[in-house]
Amino acid sequence: MLAVESLVSGYGADPILRGVSFTIPERSILAVLGHNGAGKSSLVRALVGLIPAWEGRIVLDGRDVTHEGAAQRVRSGLAVSFQDDAVFPTLSVDTNLSLGAHVRGRDAAWVGQRREQTLETFPKLKGLLAQPAYALSGGERRMLSIAMALMSDPKLLVLDEPSTGLSPAMTAFVFDTVAGIREAFGKSVLLIEQNVRHALEIADHAVILKTGTVIFDGAPAVLAQEATELVSMF
Repeated sequence: MLAVESLVSGYGADPILRGVSFTIPERSILAVLGHNGAGKSSLVRALVGLIPAWEGRIVLDGRDVTHEGAAQRVRSGLAVSFQDDAVFPTLSVDTNLSLGAHVRGRDAAWVGQRREQTLETFPKLKGLLAQPAYALSGGERRMLSIAMALMSDPKLLVLDEPSTGLSPAMTAFVFDTVAGIREAFGKSVLLIEQNVRHALEIADHAVILKTGTVIFDGAPAVLAQEATELVSMF
């Protein structure tokens, strides 16, 4: 599904990601963990095409997207929900959902069917369709951001720290929803997270970044039971 091979990237002349490699199979959830400054946000930006790959490759479902622009990567099947809830604040929830599907160029019937499927996953949004996005709570904006990403019918959904700033109850809902997305939509998920416990509960695989380098790549059970020094980092 996704193969990241020896990826080097950064800003200006300074590398942030230093030879990052990992894979995500189909219908799988990969948790990427690490402290602030580990390179998690830079990894998201490199994957979606907001910063260039200096070395290495990004292969999505057999297609090399390393040098494609951000819009083309969405058309190729990659969607992201950013940590800062990148929604259109003055537009209605319903319009935001439609815009999530816009880049795929699907017809109105397909968009309507996709909207219904997405709202089944986020039923609270059904009663908010006419509301402007700025009027939503933080948790509701997070739902909308993820729903917009799903509207593009991605092969891989990238979630950038979806639990940040949420209450414990909303955090639990978000993680339950992420696990359900794999089952309901058949999608692979790359989950960038600081909430280690919740992330490892739903992940099939885990990667830990430290200063832009992968220092662990394996099963969550191995990380929890054997890699005690790594667990103590958090």
